[in-house]
Amino acid sequence: MSDPVSAPWVNRLLKAMPPDDAAAIFAQSAAVELRLRQTLHAPDVRIKDCYFVESGMVSIVAVLDEGDPMEMGVIGFDGFVGLPVVLGAGQSPGEAMVQLPGMALQIDGAVLKQIFDERVGARGVLLRYAQAMQVQVSQTAACNGRHDTEQRLARWLLMVVDKFRIQPIPLTQEFLSMMLGVRRQQVSLTAAVLQNAGLIRYRHGSIEVVNRDGLEAVACECYGVVARESSRLFG
Repeated sequence: MSDPVSAPWVNRLLKAMPPDDAAAIFAQSAAVELRLRQTLHAPDVRIKDCYFVESGMVSIVAVLDEGDPMEMGVIGFDGFVGLPVVLGAGQSPGEAMVQLPGMALQIDGAVLKQIFDERVGARGVLLRYAQAMQVQVSQTAACNGRHDTEQRLARWLLMVVDKFRIQPIPLTQEFLSMMLGVRRQQVSLTAAVLQNAGLIRYRHGSIEVVNRDGLEAVACECYGVVARESSRLFG
């Protein structure tokens, strides 16, 4: 039986599984680089491979009819890309795009589905993750519709810090504009407000959170809802 303390992975889902189940996934996986703006699965196309993220960050993005993308969910070392595969759907209308580069364990979707079907421990963890993602996606939709840009940017930065774990975070105005669904000028003005309040340090191409408690006070309740559900499901 594998020792979870010395296991050769950092992914939180694998760590939450019974060691033998995680080892079965690891044995069928290959370590791959996640490249900036790489598409891991395209909209409405069968998902061939799944990815247990070890570092970096992946966004699940909805591409609207006008061609503008809008982020629905964020995946870091606490999750995996390819949830529709284990749930039996096989594909998704959303696109999985690498937004911060890193590493992942890549596994064939059919192999992971077989492990999911045969191993109760792995299945339980992945189903709990499905619940966590459902809450994140639905709360993001509510947030985008009801809260102002300052609250949404604060919420989003807290999520990224939790998932990326490295500062400063390499984020451009273009990227933030796409993720928040607002114009670049609005991103610049909002980031300036947070910086003037001493909450972040905003430079060209990067953001550093310098007062996390203050940023949590600015963020809407959506961050807390998602964080509490994740903590309830995984500790």
